[in-house]
Amino acid sequence: MSEAKGAVNSRRLAREAAFQACYMMLVGGATAETAVRVVLSRQPLAEESEKFLHQLVEGVGATKSDLDTAIEPHLAEGWSLSRLAASDLTALRLCAFELLHFPGIPPKVSISEAVDLAKRFGSEHSGGFVNGVLGSLLPHTPKAQWDPSMEDHAPEPTIPTLMPDEPEDDEQEIPSEPGLLAAGWTIRSGAAGVETLEQEEEEKPRFVPVPADDEE
Repeated sequence: MSEAKGAVNSRRLAREAAFQACYMMLVGGATAETAVRVVLSRQPLAEESEKFLHQLVEGVGATKSDLDTAIEPHLAEGWSLSRLAASDLTALRLCAFELLHFPGIPPKVSISEAVDLAKRFGSEHSGGFVNGVLGSLLPHTPKAQWDPSMEDHAPEPTIPTLMPDEPEDDEQEIPSEPGLLAAGWTIRSGAAGVETLEQEEEEKPRFVPVPADDEE
């Protein structure tokens, strides 16, 4: 299979693309297929990295209820998943999935990458928050007693299958490309950036059509 021009082989970039895709699914209502297509159009990946991207996106989509169940007990008292910023929840889900389903990836790497994503796309407190939650979660995962030799001798990850999307109901809102682009803007600029953009749009003068004078 020929690779797209500019395709790179980077697990780090594949994680970032998976983060963006999962965020689009969470915020914009995109299907996994659409979200992956959008992120790959921005950053083509080599075959191995693209496979990793698909594994993460489809795996998180298929197991998000189980991931949420694993994550929630490690939130601060009085907190629930519904209170989390979408970017923080996405970073937590991605890392939890790696901890539970990728036996060959060192937990330190998975957590470090998740914290970095949270810092880049979340608030100033997101990195510390995500690091604390994942540090509490780690002892309750198969990687609690990580052996570095597992990196070279780990079995292939078992990726749950994401069920095909149900046919859209007539009354169900179908996510649009502008909706996906809005989600992408939120990822790149954060909530504050979106608020600034919305304010600028509101302050722009509105075009008011004026009917032409009737010809004499």
